[in-house]
Amino acid sequence: MKFLFGNLKFSKASVQTKFYLFFLLYFIVSALVVTAVKRQDFKTCEQSSFCKRNRAYADRLTANHSLISPYSVIQDSIIIKDGIISGDLINSENNLIFIFELHLLEIGAARVRINEKNPLKPRYDKAKDWALVQDPSYTLEYTLISSKPDVTSLSFGKERKQAVSIYHSPFRVEFLVNDVPIITLNDRGFLNIEHLRKQVAPGLVDQSNGENDKIIDDENDLDKGLWKETFNGKEDSKPNGPESIGLDISFPGFSHVYGIPEHASSLSLKETRGGDDSYSDPYRLYNLDVFEYEVDNPMALYGSIPFMMAHRKGASAAVLWLNAAETWIDITKNKEDKHRLSSLLGFGKLTPTSTSAHWISESGVIDVFAFLGPTTSDIFYQYGLLTGFTALPQSFAIAYHQCRWNYLNQEDVAEVDENFDKYDIPYDVIWLDIEHTDGKKYFTWDSVKFPTPEKMQNNIGIKGRKMVTIVDPHIKIDDNYYIYKEAKDLDIFVKEPDDRVYDGWCWPGSSSWVDFTNPSAQEWLIKKFAFDQYKGSTEYLFTWNDMNEPSVFNGPEITMPKDLIHHGGWEHRNLHNIYGVAYHSATSKGLINRSNPPRRPFVLSRAFFAGSQRYGAIWTGDNFAKWDHLAIATPMLLTIGISGLPFSGADVGGFFGNPDTELLVRWYQAGAFQPFFRAHAHIDTKRREPWLFGDPYTGYIRDIIRERYALLPLWYTLFHEASTTGMPIIRYHIISLIYISFP
Repeated sequence: MKFLFGNLKFSKASVQTKFYLFFLLYFIVSALVVTAVKRQDFKTCEQSSFCKRNRAYADRLTANHSLISPYSVIQDSIIIKDGIISGDLINSENNLIFIFELHLLEIGAARVRINEKNPLKPRYDKAKDWALVQDPSYTLEYTLISSKPDVTSLSFGKERKQAVSIYHSPFRVEFLVNDVPIITLNDRGFLNIEHLRKQVAPGLVDQSNGENDKIIDDENDLDKGLWKETFNGKEDSKPNGPESIGLDISFPGFSHVYGIPEHASSLSLKETRGGDDSYSDPYRLYNLDVFEYEVDNPMALYGSIPFMMAHRKGASAAVLWLNAAETWIDITKNKEDKHRLSSLLGFGKLTPTSTSAHWISESGVIDVFAFLGPTTSDIFYQYGLLTGFTALPQSFAIAYHQCRWNYLNQEDVAEVDENFDKYDIPYDVIWLDIEHTDGKKYFTWDSVKFPTPEKMQNNIGIKGRKMVTIVDPHIKIDDNYYIYKEAKDLDIFVKEPDDRVYDGWCWPGSSSWVDFTNPSAQEWLIKKFAFDQYKGSTEYLFTWNDMNEPSVFNGPEITMPKDLIHHGGWEHRNLHNIYGVAYHSATSKGLINRSNPPRRPFVLSRAFFAGSQRYGAIWTGDNFAKWDHLAIATPMLLTIGISGLPFSGADVGGFFGNPDTELLVRWYQAGAFQPFFRAHAHIDTKRREPWLFGDPYTGYIRDIIRERYALLPLWYTLFHEASTTGMPIIRYHIISLIYISFP
């Protein structure tokens, strides 16, 4: 029997491994549905005014084929210089002017940016500062093919196999490879930019920034939520008014699209506006604390990567929608493509399926990267050059981790550590959750439960093992707590609109949140991990960033209010999805800087965004000890991996609930083939250390953990490959992954 991870082949696998992989495959295709999450705590598109407006805009264009997109290129405005094509767009419905730029990039991709030409105030455009390694360089290898009144076309790349056509009226951008279109922007005409404006009284015409704007009417259902919005009794003031952006991005000839994690859904994204087995709501990207989440659902979860890939035989394409605000994505499929496309693809009279995604974000500018392949490996590499490759971890980080909320005290830690030796089960890392602190105050220790933390760490460190402690972003409001006092004195907390420090509720009670988008806050947190600052820490101690969506127990949708203010005067709504990566970044740099010479860090984060792969691992959040949560973990991790973040895993055994012995064993057998391999459990669950179940179950768990260790050279090789090429670590090649024969 042979199984294949990517292109690395191994033979002579054990009979046990065959069965472990068989059950892993079984779980992939046998997901069930569970209802546990409090859905009323989280919005639907219908309850999100900007999503509802943009969907209605798309419906109006779709229902009336005589309507076309009002955006067109102003004649003679196009300029081509140094790899940038720029020009002006006009919206014929209000005569507003927008600027667009199309950048041809050295990495073999392209970038399209659209913004208001003369906005009342700047629109948020700083997601790139967190997601990108640096601004990408432009290529000078391009040739003008056509410059007509209705279309401007160029070929680019060393062999000129890639091309782009900008259609002027209505505005549309088409990317081609070998003369075959693979990505089209605004093909369906859903481009919609809600310009910044001044608030006017109901029933008056808003003419603040355009000649023919519509009448604002509070009685109109679609006008509700323009300037303020209420959900579950919590009001969101909107001082900037409506500022959403929307755009359809089509993949002609591609039947399937993948990506946009995190969702507890299938690998191939489902339709959301009709179709077989479709969802009624769009996929949502808005980092949220959604414990006991449902499976087979497009609800937002803990992380957001606005990356989508399409693939078919002979071609691959992808886009990165670089926006950190709340985002919704509708997926539709269409079998009525042009005959020209059918001929170009070699389908003859067959009609290929095309897939279109309607992207809708609450604020910001349109900033889209188009990756043209032609292979998936080309795209992974291009994406890595743009956003960074995964950080290569130390070997202990890819071994087995033992965790629960919480190990009780130093004696408990010592006993667990000794029992792994007693029962001859390998492990590398033991974890401590929030109860190890002094009253949920991070960077502290409970002096009764953990009186000598350095000694505890040294005792496991001499065995080659490590410890991880949790450090969350909420800071207990207590002037006697040095972390709070320092942050308060430095004035680096997130603020209310009236400039008061925000006071919310989390594990310690009344808490404030450091604004990690502030360079001063980054610098401060980095220093906090120094050994002389984090008292009781040693070189054997590493870090876990939890609750960094951020989770706020009394906030709207269990997160921060959108009208809070960050560094530079930006509202939280503009940058919500990058809060977690900003925190992850500072923590990672803090661990690097604490040693001389620097050592590779290990930091686990729950929230993530494009670029998080540069800082460490993530996991899929607070799952449930149920078979369907085991099943859904594999497509979730595959999706996260192809979206540029390969170091990921799901809590082995399920965080909530008590798995029976068969489920627990099967979860270990699946988890051993995930990049991040950690057992974890809620504080109210029964203890689950492997030796507690007796034989044969302890033996089964021991065997699969040993199997993980036997394959560590393979795992390290795959991590090295990911760190240099961007290739995912786990890959969905079922036939080559496993072949089972029975005697």
